[in-house]
Amino acid sequence: MYNGELGGSISCGTKSYSCSRCRRLKKRCSKQVPSCNNCLKAGETCLYLGRAPRRTKKELEEAKLRGEFAPAKRRRCNSATQGSNSENGSYNSENHPNVNALTHKLQPETETKALDRTALDRTSSLASVLGLIAESSQTAASPDLSFNSRNASFRITQSEEAKAFSAGGLSRGGFRTADRDAGEAQMLPASRHEQSKGQLENRELESTPVDAPSIQFEAITGIFKGGRVTPWKTENGQFKPIERSLYDRFLAAYFQHNHKSFYMMDKVAFLNKVSTIRDFNTMDGVVEGHFIFQLYMTMAIGCTTLQRAGMLTGDGEGLSEHFAFLAMKRFRAVIRCQDIETIKCLLLLGIFALFEPKGVSSWTISGIIMRIAIGLGFNRALPNARLKKMSPVDVELRYRVFWSAYCFERLVCTSLGRMSAIDDDEITMPLPRPLHPEEEEDLEVTNMMISVRKMSGRIYKKVHLVSVGRKNYTDEQKEEIVTSLAQEIDHIYNRERAKIQEKSALKNCNDPISFHCSDVWLSMRYAQLNIMLYRPSALIPKPSMESLSKLGDFCLKALKHTYTLYKRKMLPLNWITLFRTLTICNTILYCLCHWSIDFVESKIEMQQCAEILQHFGEKWVFAKKCAVVFQNISTTILDICLSSGQVPNMEKLTRELFGASDEYQEILDENNVDVSWMDKRA
Repeated sequence: MYNGELGGSISCGTKSYSCSRCRRLKKRCSKQVPSCNNCLKAGETCLYLGRAPRRTKKELEEAKLRGEFAPAKRRRCNSATQGSNSENGSYNSENHPNVNALTHKLQPETETKALDRTALDRTSSLASVLGLIAESSQTAASPDLSFNSRNASFRITQSEEAKAFSAGGLSRGGFRTADRDAGEAQMLPASRHEQSKGQLENRELESTPVDAPSIQFEAITGIFKGGRVTPWKTENGQFKPIERSLYDRFLAAYFQHNHKSFYMMDKVAFLNKVSTIRDFNTMDGVVEGHFIFQLYMTMAIGCTTLQRAGMLTGDGEGLSEHFAFLAMKRFRAVIRCQDIETIKCLLLLGIFALFEPKGVSSWTISGIIMRIAIGLGFNRALPNARLKKMSPVDVELRYRVFWSAYCFERLVCTSLGRMSAIDDDEITMPLPRPLHPEEEEDLEVTNMMISVRKMSGRIYKKVHLVSVGRKNYTDEQKEEIVTSLAQEIDHIYNRERAKIQEKSALKNCNDPISFHCSDVWLSMRYAQLNIMLYRPSALIPKPSMESLSKLGDFCLKALKHTYTLYKRKMLPLNWITLFRTLTICNTILYCLCHWSIDFVESKIEMQQCAEILQHFGEKWVFAKKCAVVFQNISTTILDICLSSGQVPNMEKLTRELFGASDEYQEILDENNVDVSWMDKRA
């Protein structure tokens, strides 16, 4: 049986120090083992915790070099204050049953000579050790680990840190706070960054727990670079004030546009809860952490929507990053839930991540979202017994969350030209249905988006999967597959276009923010689906000239509609738009090399494409490099047109096109972008 020391077995005799119970009650201890007289009379367990082992100065220096701890700064205080602190010091170990079992693992992190020995004798050695550790961690300014210097007591609040401690979350030589990681250094204010840098570097050496939340957290923080810092600060490091009207505008923009594509939020309940919040700076402890995350992230996304529409002045620059920063401070608590709220939060994070120059983070986030959704059984229809136990609202929200996850994951996969995490045959979940009459119009857009995502998935599965190339289809069977998919695309386009035209006839549908009621946007998506169908693929590596003529025509139409949306400020300048544009340009290069596209029209569309790419912004270096390539192609085509198509110039064009293709491919390779297929199908 463990006797409270760092080794040894129980034997009769006495100790040179008091037991923990006598210390706590401030009674004179007989110091007998295995139990003192006071504990025997009370019938309670007698524990001798022992004094924390001291280290020599040499041992402390060696520990510093190994990075085991950061020494705390000594506080200056007079002896009277020290005596008062010692008299009032107390630590109730009964409130923390796991502490006694873990005491023998703790090592003191600073020299204890600065503390009065009377204080050490009057408080348990565990409280002394924990107090010293808390004092040394004050440079990280953790709100949940506090050392009260007035009464020398150590307090752990019921937060994630406390839960991690109860679960045995200790590192070599002290606490390992569960809610911090190396990436958090950039999330701290600049004035505290250098102080915490050393501690965070030490935490990098710790192992990651083998559980889903920890692995998911590490995966996302490793690839998502947003939310680390905020530009919305004054010179003294304080957050700039934000007017309540701006909050309302950002939320309104999100629900007017983005909410229609990903209908996972209960709009009425969400906005009703927001209306009860008087001060957004004092929400912690008042509302749930996942709700705070969702609130800040919806405002970050709404801010990007207003910026794209040109409806946000220069005063709002940097606010989207600021809201993402505030949201990501709650991210670890969100990822630990592993429930429907986690999926909602990850979806919002994924939507915001679309505006990063590279789409790697959205790819990882979409995979995690779908894994959690499948793990919770969201892809399957609920059995009748379960339906009877759930409210209609909860059932419908379950449907909406899954289909939002489906749309986001399918959007990312098809934009990158990769397979999806779930096959449509494995889905039995019903489509979303309106709970209120005012939801009918929005849900029409949502279900249209679902049908478009399904269509893109079917094209990729039947035409572009590697396994398709291994099937011994005859030419007639291949043609039948392409014809059938083309008819499906036409059916979806004609059906949705009729709805948009009917809606426009009933009321003026001139929405300056959302493009979902625009027939131009629908025509663009129609052309993009046909490009995906007719371009060289695993099913048909070398299309016929007839197919290439259709392909070239759809490319020109897609670029034309894309440019129209861009001029109307309805084109979101995110990596989805960038990759789709590059895929179209890639296809145009292929068609030009095979002389299956109109030269005059391609010259105009290439020029417009270069203009779009140049408008992405300074941080989109990849887009600017591609814009230069397509600008050169447009100039070359113009030279050919002015020369009436003489043979030497046509040869020059061929050389220029293949040279541009090689340069374009090099740029794609440098940025790890796999939207090119010319090297596989040429």
